[in-house]
Amino acid sequence: MPDTLKLIIFILAGISAFFALIREFKKPQKSVFLIFFEFLVLIGATWLITRILV
Repeated sequence: MPDTLKLIIFILAGISAFFALIREFKKPQKSVFLIFFEFLVLIGATWLITRILV
């Protein structure tokens, strides 16, 4: 898979995880599992993006 396509996929996954975290924090009843999972996805996407760019 070309690096450009990987980069686009990981950027979209990171943006999606970021907005899912914001949406979860706005809820009155917060799910710790979903917050933890989305945070891990966000960290993983960030790490993979930096690995592709550097």
